[in-house]
Amino acid sequence: MDKLTRRTFLKGSIAAATVGMLSDNVLAQMYSASSPEADRLGKTFRTVCTVNCTSRCNLNCHVQGGKILSVTPTPLPGRPDYSNACLRGMSLPLKTVSEDRVKYPMLRVGERGEGRFKRISWTEAFDLITEKIKESQARYGKKSVGFFVMTGNLAKFAWDSPFRFARTIEGTSFSPEAIMSDHGASMGMDLVYGQKRGSHDSRDYMKSKTLIVWGRNVADTHTSEMRFYLNARKNGTKIIVIDPRFSSTAAVADQWIPIKPGADTALALGMMNYIIGKNLHDKEWLLKNSCSPLLIKDSDGQYLRIGDEFCVIDEKGKVVPAGTQGVTARLEGKAEYNGEKCTTSFSLLEADLKQYTLKWTAEATGISEDVIKDLIKDYLKKPSAIRMGQGMQRVYNAHSPFRTVATLAAVCGYIGVSGGGASHAGGTSGVNPIPGVNVPVFNSAPWSDTGGSKASEMPGIKLYDMVEKADPYKIDFLWIASSSFLNQSPDSNRVINEVFPKLSFIVHSDPYWTSTAQYADLVLPATNMFENWDIFDKTPWFMLQQPMLRPAGESKSDIQIFSGVAERLGKGEFWNRTDEEWLRVYLEGSKHPAMEGFSWNKFVEEGIFARKDGRFDIVNAFTDQKYKTKTGRFEFYSERLKPVGHQLPVYTPLLEDPKGPLGKKYPLMFIQYHDRTNVHTQHIGIPAIHGVFKEPWVEISSKDANKRGIKDGDNVKVFNDRGYCVVKPLVSEGIMPGVIAIPQGWTPEYFVEGHHQNLTHLTINPVEMLVSESNFAAYDNLVEVVKA
Repeated sequence: MDKLTRRTFLKGSIAAATVGMLSDNVLAQMYSASSPEADRLGKTFRTVCTVNCTSRCNLNCHVQGGKILSVTPTPLPGRPDYSNACLRGMSLPLKTVSEDRVKYPMLRVGERGEGRFKRISWTEAFDLITEKIKESQARYGKKSVGFFVMTGNLAKFAWDSPFRFARTIEGTSFSPEAIMSDHGASMGMDLVYGQKRGSHDSRDYMKSKTLIVWGRNVADTHTSEMRFYLNARKNGTKIIVIDPRFSSTAAVADQWIPIKPGADTALALGMMNYIIGKNLHDKEWLLKNSCSPLLIKDSDGQYLRIGDEFCVIDEKGKVVPAGTQGVTARLEGKAEYNGEKCTTSFSLLEADLKQYTLKWTAEATGISEDVIKDLIKDYLKKPSAIRMGQGMQRVYNAHSPFRTVATLAAVCGYIGVSGGGASHAGGTSGVNPIPGVNVPVFNSAPWSDTGGSKASEMPGIKLYDMVEKADPYKIDFLWIASSSFLNQSPDSNRVINEVFPKLSFIVHSDPYWTSTAQYADLVLPATNMFENWDIFDKTPWFMLQQPMLRPAGESKSDIQIFSGVAERLGKGEFWNRTDEEWLRVYLEGSKHPAMEGFSWNKFVEEGIFARKDGRFDIVNAFTDQKYKTKTGRFEFYSERLKPVGHQLPVYTPLLEDPKGPLGKKYPLMFIQYHDRTNVHTQHIGIPAIHGVFKEPWVEISSKDANKRGIKDGDNVKVFNDRGYCVVKPLVSEGIMPGVIAIPQGWTPEYFVEGHHQNLTHLTINPVEMLVSESNFAAYDNLVEVVKA
């Protein structure tokens, strides 16, 4: 990736095109408060931070003289203990007035990647987009116009506007989760729970004897939760962190267990084998709540059914429907029904686990047998909890880690038990169901109405092939919104050299100049969270974003941008409201009892509304032991995955395995991680939080550094066959030998050369595609490091 992004934009043609526009007087006009009185006396606005850390902190912003002077946390109604503001969120007002803002529609005048643009009017921009959409649809069909959104702004209307526009014109919308390397968690959870999320309230860990924080750096990435972990530790909960790196969370835990990347599944399998082999599993829970007693046909690996009912072996050895009154099912065993030989799911699991001995597990994970035994001993102190993080699922076969770790918790009887759980973010309802109420909470019908038009919905992971190979059809026009796509997606060299050149037109709408904008044909200035109306629904609250600053330059909201194009395409009737009007229709049109007492004016004044059916106590997943799986039970056996050999949790080596042939050339495993100063690219370049960390670095163990003659202060080249980057090393004892790590989110101009996404790859996994869609294996890469 060329080193040409924000700084070049601002020093080169863009700065020339906007000469004289950055004087103090003009800035004061751009960022003024809502009234002269507010300018003089100041006004405090309550808002919600909607960047992609998912904490959704409520913030008080004091505005005076056209600037946000302070940002402070404010508690949520019913949750006085939940008052959060991290340094990242508090620094966002500085980003708002930074040189990184896109202020006007900018049209490319040089080659893609040169960073040469000229300012045009919104009329010209809308007309040009309309022309290019019509050209692509005339040549390749309606679906050839694609829309890609990531997580730069997760507020309701900012997030959904591109998808809604795709529906309006019958284009293609791409799901972002898998290409962001986040979908393995959803797949793994869905396999066992029947839903993509399911967690315990962090306050519940006060009741846990042990809390294993597995592949998750809470202190840096979910700062708002960390206090509850520390409260639990003070209360006697032992906190163990499993991570290849000595993270900030590991630093305040009782124990750090370093593990090889991609070996989390192996560790969970080895622990289960030991626990079952020592007869320490929770038989009663498994019988009652899991698929354990259900019979699997030996012939085809499918569940045995009598009619629509799954089957078990009763106490007399007879095969009966699982729901038969008064039956005590067997956990283990074999049986025959109508000539069909069958085995219980648990017996299949138990037999398969025997290959994962302690010796094998130690070798696969890099953790000694004694440490594994101690970990098991701690985890068997009832109740104990696991909090899973997305770090462990960024590998090939990304569904396996979450699925397997959750199965470990099930074997111990911890699912749905207070102080237990195998949790990931969300998945629990913060409301009390109201009997007999079947109307939607929001009046979403007007927003959903696109005249019957629908978009073609495709996995984001298919985007590259659709552009390059027209597989399954051609994408010719691409609109990228709320996304630093090039910085956050796999194999950036492929994107630059093979994907982008085969697109006839690229639109990029964003509040900030990103590395993606460098390759766009048209860059549009979008408002940010301080400049427009929007809402975030974090049950049991509705949280408001409202304009407290005037839009930078000629920035428009996402709704305004897509409305301008829709009108020219003859679809204006579906985009004929202002941002505020859309919100009011969405909320005031609701007939749900949860909205009792809702007043728009009061909502604007207070910035938050607590639902009348809201729950503010501790809410944990699956306490009712109801699962949305086919069996209605916790389901570690998947008949759907029998054809690919993944019917049970299974360990598979990394795609780029250091023990394989490629490891001889590239012996180091390369992972990325989130540090405390950035949420992806959102906070890059803000001086207030980059006083210490001014550039990216590569963490490398002293053992690996000494072997290569590398020391702090050097420049080192990290490379493989796909590309390279040059950074300074951080020689550390806080990372496993054989592993290197670069904090993700840093943009190309901060690297000495290259970029870390040059090292990654996009490889479609057929097993994952059978589950749902293939996940970008961001932590499954081999590299070498040498002095530059």
